[in-house]
Amino acid sequence: MIATTTVRVRYKDTDCMGVVYYGNYLTYFEVGRVEYLRQAGMTIAEVNDKVFIPVAEASVKYHRPARLDELLEVRCWVSERKRASFRFEYAIGSEAGERVATGFTLHAVLDRATSRMMAIPPWMAELLPVVSGGAAERV
Repeated sequence: MIATTTVRVRYKDTDCMGVVYYGNYLTYFEVGRVEYLRQAGMTIAEVNDKVFIPVAEASVKYHRPARLDELLEVRCWVSERKRASFRFEYAIGSEAGERVATGFTLHAVLDRATSRMMAIPPWMAELLPVVSGGAAERV
């Protein structure tokens, strides 16, 4: 499954050069993964009621700057799933179809009561089908 949503660049997202401040791409990734979960059938609030899924690692590759009021398409999918962790991949593109940024976040699955890593529960594995390579190349 590849989830798609849009984000409009707000004034608060830009730096003194009028482009999106680099750290805000991680916020756009979060918008993408929250929408991914919603499209998969469970809200982030529902997931959070059962387990915690903190970010353990994050990476962003910048391809071209995004600017104020630009409409961005954020695509998100699961590229890897292990016993107690999984990886979301992201591709952000412009309305003109230009690649803006790509990246990933690696998430651990934690037991709410103990805050210790745990195996991905079956209900969650159903939400996280792995998409094989090449999805980012389409943006």
